Amino acid sequence: MIEIGYQSFSKKDSIFCICNRILDSEIPRRVSLKNYVRCNDFQIGIICQNLFILNNKHRMDKDKIIVVGGYVGCGKTSWIYQQIASLIKAVPQYYQKILYLKAGTGKVQIDQKRISIDFPKVEVFCDNQKATFLDKLESADIAYIELGNNLGLSYIDELLNDLFYYPVAILPPGYKRCKWHSWAKEVLTGAAIKTDNRKMETLCIETTGKVICGSKFNKLWNKIISDAYGKVIRAKGIFHLEDGNIIYADFVNGTECIDFLNLDLIAYLHGEPKCLSGLEIVGYSLNEILLQRIIDKIYIETYRIVQS
Repeated sequence: MIEIGYQSFSKKDSIFCICNRILDSEIPRRVSLKNYVRCNDFQIGIICQNLFILNNKHRMDKDKIIVVGGYVGCGKTSWIYQQIASLIKAVPQYYQKILYLKAGTGKVQIDQKRISIDFPKVEVFCDNQKATFLDKLESADIAYIELGNNLGLSYIDELLNDLFYYPVAILPPGYKRCKWHSWAKEVLTGAAIKTDNRKMETLCIETTGKVICGSKFNKLWNKIISDAYGKVIRAKGIFHLEDGNIIYADFVNGTECIDFLNLDLIAYLHGEPKCLSGLEIVGYSLNEILLQRIIDKIYIETYRIVQS
């Protein structure tokens, strides 16, 4: 038996039935659910998970366009990734058509590529596909728009015109009140990045069609995140290795380094790789000329056959 307030539910009642009753009740949303729900820890976990999904669904029916902005490196793409993963896993029947637009990335579309690899059914868009994205909004179940670091808030108003959207801001812990607090309906705490008040630069280098051997890649990546080419706040990239693996690398200054991720792609063992690869760096005093010279030197133009 599960009790919620003065209401009781039997084992025959589904979790979705219970969660819908919670959503329709007057239970305060920002207090511990355990104060209102009498059940075991396992049941609490199931209820909380499904309550989150259903609450999202109720809100998204009205606010199906989610715009995510905030500070560089705090986890905007990671949050969207987690949202998409949760929806697809928990209630795929409600989210058959998911859109993702990453604005302000130019030709090196690292985030779009990773999301398209891990979620093949999600339709991804870049800057030059805004018209197509807008055409598909009406029939979409949910759409995520991520604002690039170089874009102001006026961009979203120009893009969506009078369309209603739900604004989410992701900021470092303890971040002082700023434009994002006034704009967002939901302010989330992201990674505790280290930065200062200088204006940041964004450097993008495309390497599609080229490969790099593993040892040289490790040396290049370690130099990048050790500030050999300028002070790096955020770096991410997709790299084709000479052994056929395609990996994703990610770095945020001030946070724990994560392992390289092997992407779920068929290895290219003959000819030039066709999949996008490249590097995006955000920081200060970035030396693009030197970094481009190093990349041109250590990358291999013609793909070598390394496996039979």
